[in-house]
Amino acid sequence: MTRSTTNLTLIRLGTVNPFLLELSRRKVDVASLLQEMGLPRMVPASNEVFIPAVTIYELVEKTASAAGDPYLGFTIGQCLDLVSWGPITEAAAKAVTVGELLSRFVVNSLEYSSSTCFYLRTEGDRSIFGFERIAEPSVVPAQNDAFYLGCLLRVFEHAAGTDWDPAAVLVKIADPEAVPSIPEQLQIVRGGRRGIEFYFPTAWQFKPFRKSSFQGSRSLATTSQMPSSLIDSIHHALAPHIHEPNLSADRAAEICGFGRRRLGRDLRKRGTTLAKEIARLRARQAEKELVESNRRISEVGELVGFADPTVFSRAFKNWTGQSPQEYRKHHRT
Repeated sequence: MTRSTTNLTLIRLGTVNPFLLELSRRKVDVASLLQEMGLPRMVPASNEVFIPAVTIYELVEKTASAAGDPYLGFTIGQCLDLVSWGPITEAAAKAVTVGELLSRFVVNSLEYSSSTCFYLRTEGDRSIFGFERIAEPSVVPAQNDAFYLGCLLRVFEHAAGTDWDPAAVLVKIADPEAVPSIPEQLQIVRGGRRGIEFYFPTAWQFKPFRKSSFQGSRSLATTSQMPSSLIDSIHHALAPHIHEPNLSADRAAEICGFGRRRLGRDLRKRGTTLAKEIARLRARQAEKELVESNRRISEVGELVGFADPTVFSRAFKNWTGQSPQEYRKHHRT
């Protein structure tokens, strides 16, 4: 789906990946939650899919309920590997100061959402970083705002270093109760549903931005877990199903939560098809089993969706140019 140039309130579905991945880590049934909301059941979600902003807000609130954690958004924001997350990736790679990081974030955010407008304002010795939603959401975006607060606190705590002073900060968010007990001096007040505001000393904008301070130390979900393309996302969704003999293109599209025509069209633009990607997944798994396990050829075939060993051997030779027996012998040697 291409991003419209009109003023539609759309957000990349992939922006909620930090929440979806954390639910998966906590063994929560994320696929059922996505299905309930009529969304593609791929985890991580694709950055190439845009959905209405109100759906994103509802989904994020539901993740907190599903996890039984009223502070889920803030926790994820505090623990996220910031330089591997959406709009901030490029900004973090190029920024030299905190002010430049925030300014670049404002620009990059336009590619991820048409529903919010980020801004950075300077009013003398005080600056304000925040965003305003184009439309007021029908639900209180408590977890969404708490997530951004968690991220911003990390940015400023690390950047200000020894100058960090929570008493110098004032935050306005939709629901202060979505934030657990944090430094008592930090002032958090209730704002509206339209956005958040983070007031801080202007002098902090000139602090050097040290990207290394964010990498790897407290991340809940790393980029190695996240797909880099639509095809990676499809592989992630279909991998648990390749043992199904009836894994047709229709069935695969259903698992991914897309219409077959739309998904087929998107894949053709990338020079492939669902059938090819299913075969690629099956070949990859069969190769792994033949080399790393002692399973019989017929068992390997069943693991990748072939009840008939002869049909499996024929398909495997088409994939690799070798029979399963030849492949096992050659690669083990």
